[in-house]
Amino acid sequence: MASRGRKVFLGRHGHGFSAPSKALITRRTRRGASSPTPPVARMDAILKPIIKGLQDIKTSHYSQLSSTSIILFDHLITFDQEVNLIWDSSWSLGKVLFLLNRYYTLAATIINNYAFFTPTLTDALDDNLGLRFFNWQGWTGLIGCMLAEGILQIRLYALYSLNKKVLVLMLSLFIISSATSGWIMGSALSKISARAIELPRGGKFCVPSGVSDTFYTFWIPMLAYEFLLCMLALIRGFQTFKTNGSLFQSGRQLVGILVRDSVLYFLVICSTYLTCMLVWLLAPTSLLEVPVGFSVAMSCVLANRVVLNVRKVSRDVDTTRFTSQKPLQSNHTPGTGTLSQYELEQLRSMRAQRPQSHIHIVGVVTQDEDLHPRYDSSKPFVVL
Repeated sequence: MASRGRKVFLGRHGHGFSAPSKALITRRTRRGASSPTPPVARMDAILKPIIKGLQDIKTSHYSQLSSTSIILFDHLITFDQEVNLIWDSSWSLGKVLFLLNRYYTLAATIINNYAFFTPTLTDALDDNLGLRFFNWQGWTGLIGCMLAEGILQIRLYALYSLNKKVLVLMLSLFIISSATSGWIMGSALSKISARAIELPRGGKFCVPSGVSDTFYTFWIPMLAYEFLLCMLALIRGFQTFKTNGSLFQSGRQLVGILVRDSVLYFLVICSTYLTCMLVWLLAPTSLLEVPVGFSVAMSCVLANRVVLNVRKVSRDVDTTRFTSQKPLQSNHTPGTGTLSQYELEQLRSMRAQRPQSHIHIVGVVTQDEDLHPRYDSSKPFVVL
């Protein structure tokens, strides 16, 4: 006899069975929906973040190698210029900053690569050692950027004829921007922690954790200060190129080199710092170290090129002046030491056209002040 409320069906062998009710089907459907996740899906969910983390570590290694290659390549192709233009020159503040910027950054880069790629060191990494490395990397990067900005300040100080007001403005804002960036760096590093991750092929890699969400603001004061330096260089360049007369051609050439390098430096550094800020703002914590090496490399290389370019052009200008004076001296009667009436008239006309402001060119030591009166001999020259 069939049960009440159910339909009875006959099977192949005549045995009867009842059709399941809708409630029973619904219970079975819900029970199936809450069944455990298949093993493949669970394994994929576990492996996906691990693979992503290993890819980020690999990206950090490649970026460190790339930034190191930039510094080493620049050292190799400009070493002959360094020997000829820097080593043989007298000691000055510009020379000291150049050597510090060049070799302090190189030493810091070598230490960073040693920490990144040496198995004997990475095998011994613990959380405390990794945290000390993050502190070292952060503060050395800030010092490297400050050294490059110091070179740029000397250059602008010379462009503005050793103007004390410009010097006070630059130094005041430099201290404010560096102190602000340093305070942000110190606050972030005091809250950060390092996690040593075992790599599949041996060794460990420290990944920072607990990074502040506002750490990206470290780059904002430095960007603002670089913009100020660029604007000062452009203003001085426009003022200089308004002057006319052949007497100022060599000075205009040197100023043009400085303005060109200033604009190029700002464009590259602005792009680099902006990229660093966006990576720290949007990228995961495992990619935090990717742009740091490039910021140090670009500031080091470009600041060194500013010094080398100016010194090279300055030496070429001095050589041209020396050779151009030989025919002039051969036309005079030996022992008289006088100029012809025509040459005196030319000097008077050129002196009447000179501007009121004096141009102090970085890297120029004038030895013929009597023939080139545009330089103010009462003020010392800034030799870069």
